[in-house]
Amino acid sequence: MTDSSILSPVNNLYILFAIAAGAGVAAQAVINGRLRFILGAPVWAATAQFVVGLIMLTLFAVLSRQSLPAGADIARAPWWMWTGGLFGAFFILMAVITTPVLGAALMLASSIVGQLSAALVIDHFGLFGATVVPISTTRVIGVLLLAAGVILIRWT
Repeated sequence: MTDSSILSPVNNLYILFAIAAGAGVAAQAVINGRLRFILGAPVWAATAQFVVGLIMLTLFAVLSRQSLPAGADIARAPWWMWTGGLFGAFFILMAVITTPVLGAALMLASSIVGQLSAALVIDHFGLFGATVVPISTTRVIGVLLLAAGVILIRWT
């Protein structure tokens, strides 16, 4: 990858989309944490979040005229490709449970350290078909600095 491809407008736009998604996750964590108290249990708040998300994604698919995947294509996917939903459900449930206790900043900072730690391993070994990006001292220091951020947020 060249320096010019890193600074291309498309990559910068994707970064802005990722930042916006991250901001949405912060709001989502607090909103779902509050919904937990209204609905009486964290699992119902997480379930409601998935139902609303399913409706929104279905509406988007219909409006953007995306065709349904073929049954053969669905059957061809290895079992582990379906675990993304399990990880997503676990994340949402843990966010619903921990955000009211930890606050949005500490919960999200902690989850980001977990995400990036796992991402280093996934990248290094090319797990799940990921592009291989070797672990480097710089990348490890980046995650350690984020972990230090968790400590600083927790310390207050």
